[in-house]
Amino acid sequence: MSLLSHNNYSFDTTSEKFFINKLPILLWITAVYVLAVTFQNMYAPLILNSLIVGGFIITHILLYWFADRLISKKIALYFVAQTAVIFAAVFILKEGSAVLLIGLLPLLIAQSMIVLKKIIQIVLVFSFLYSQYTVAILLNYGVEELAHYILIFIAILLIVSFYYIMYNRQVNERIRMKYYLSELEIAHRKVEELTLVNERQRMARDLHDTLAQGLAGLIMQLEAIDSHMKNKNTVRAQEIIGKAMAQARKTMRDSRTAIDNLREKSISKMNFQDAVKEEITRFSDATPIEIESEIENVFPLNNFVREHSLYIISEGLANIAKHSKATKAKVLVKKEKHHLNIEIEDNGIGISNLSISQHGKYGLRGLQERVRLIGGQIRFESKPNQGTKVVVSVPLEQKEHSNEI
Repeated sequence: MSLLSHNNYSFDTTSEKFFINKLPILLWITAVYVLAVTFQNMYAPLILNSLIVGGFIITHILLYWFADRLISKKIALYFVAQTAVIFAAVFILKEGSAVLLIGLLPLLIAQSMIVLKKIIQIVLVFSFLYSQYTVAILLNYGVEELAHYILIFIAILLIVSFYYIMYNRQVNERIRMKYYLSELEIAHRKVEELTLVNERQRMARDLHDTLAQGLAGLIMQLEAIDSHMKNKNTVRAQEIIGKAMAQARKTMRDSRTAIDNLREKSISKMNFQDAVKEEITRFSDATPIEIESEIENVFPLNNFVREHSLYIISEGLANIAKHSKATKAKVLVKKEKHHLNIEIEDNGIGISNLSISQHGKYGLRGLQERVRLIGGQIRFESKPNQGTKVVVSVPLEQKEHSNEI
C-alpha cells in the first residue's frame, strides 16, 4: 500500500503494523462511509442501499489491507478493482455519492503517487480517476454543480495527497530506523564476540610467554642439575640451582606482570634496548647456547609495537632453547627506512616448510599473530640441519596508539 511494498523492512508484530500503517486509512474510509450514509438518509432513507454500500466499503477496505500483495503482482488490476468498487457504491448511494467520491478518490490517487514508479503512470491513474469523477458528478448532480465539486475535489486531493505522502515517509523512516537499530544490535553482538575471542588469544599468548617459557627454562635447568648430580659435580649443580631459583622468581614476577597487563594493559617503563638485553641475558643464563647480539635503541616506538616486539624476541629465543638443538644464536634489532627490523637466528636443526605453513607449534603461531597485530611482516628462512632465521619487519608509523618510548 506504500513504500513498504518496495522495501525489505518489516514490522516486528502485526499489531504494530496495524496501528502505525493501516488504522488511519481504515478510520478515514469508515468516516467517509458514515458521512455518506448520513447524507443519503437525510434526503431519502435507503437502508438496503446503505447496507449494500457497506459491503462495497468492506471490499474496499480489504483491498487496501492486502494492497502490498496485490500491487506487487497485478498493480493495474488493483486500481481497476478499487475504482469499480468506489463507483458501484456511488451509483447505489446517489445522495451520498459526492462524499464517497471526494473522500475515497483522492486517497486512491495519493496511493498511486507512492506505489507507482513512473510519472506517466501516476498521470494516467489521475486522468482516469478524474474523468470518472467528472462523469459521476455530471450524472448525479448535473453540469451546473460540476465546477463547484471540481474545486472541492482538487482541494481535498491536495490535502489528502500531502498528508498521505508525508505520513508514509514517516512510517518508512521509522521502519528503516528499526531495521538499522536491529542491524546495529547484531553488529554489537559480533563485536563483543570478536572482543572476547581476541582477549582469549591475548591471554593465551601472555600465559605462554610467561608461565610456559619460564617453566620450560626451569625444566632445562633441573635436567642440567640432575645430570651434574649424577656426575657428582655438586659445585656446578649448586650454581645452576641458584640460577633456577632466580629464574623461578623471575617467572613469578613475569606472571604477575602479565596479570597486571590483562587488567590495566600496562607495560614496563624500561627502554626498548634495555628490555631486549634483559631478554637475551635471561636466555643466556637459562641455556648453554652461546648468543651474539646487536641491539639498537629504536625510537619513536609506541607501547603497542614495543610490547609485541619484546614478546616476539622472547618467543623466538624460547623456540631456539626448546626445539632447535642449537649451540649458537644471534639477535639483531635495528631501524631501517622507518621500519623496525628484528632478526633471530640459530645454527640448529631447522624448521620444515610444512611446519611453517601450518603454523607449527603454538610458538610459531604466536609469532605470526603478534606480527600481524602490529602490521608487520614475518619471514622464516630455514634448511634442515642448517639453522633457522626469523626476520620481522614492522613499520614505525603506527597512529593507533600514541604513547611512545
